[in-house]
Amino acid sequence: MKKSTKILITFIIILILVGVGGVLYFYVFKKQPTEEIPQKEVTVTNTIDEYGYTLEDRDTELFKEKFEELKNLLQESEYNEETYRTLVSELFIIDFFTIDNKISRYDIGGLEYVYSSALESFKSVAESSIYKTVENNLDDTRTQDLPVVTSIEVTEMTETTFTMPDDTEVSGYRVALTWEYEENLGYDTSGVLILIPDGKKMSVVFYKAK
Repeated sequence: MKKSTKILITFIIILILVGVGGVLYFYVFKKQPTEEIPQKEVTVTNTIDEYGYTLEDRDTELFKEKFEELKNLLQESEYNEETYRTLVSELFIIDFFTIDNKISRYDIGGLEYVYSSALESFKSVAESSIYKTVENNLDDTRTQDLPVVTSIEVTEMTETTFTMPDDTEVSGYRVALTWEYEENLGYDTSGVLILIPDGKKMSVVFYKAK
């Protein structure tokens, strides 16, 4: 199965879980035998507290650059909302598809930018799909080739509506992006996100490879 198909399946499952709650979650993601989750210290070097966004020492230069732009933007009393949506979309893609700096398959990128009600479901599905083959790197000896996003661009942003599992429609934004990697390993290089309100934030509720 192509990686892009896996990611699309991820978001379809997320939306189902948001609608029907914990009962369906139990049946779809039936608990497997307890597996020890590898731990490794990661240092948070910067935060945007009101929004729950963090920057870590292991983040790439591209991610750090975009994060600083976002922090500076959100410090303004009246910021440009289109620029905010652009940066959130870019940061999600950069962090999710930059896997080389992740510790293991349990260390999922982009979670701070995912719609909050779907967070745990998204993490569970990512662990068993695109991140499934990521080897542990607790001792910094991993030799596995993994992707690093090196450039990204939002190519289109339009208003849209998104139908939630309970059939209510939510106003949001469709954001199309393209990106490149340090090395082409067969991962998606373009896609479409949908952002919807998530408290005071805008968060990713849908992704499809383009």
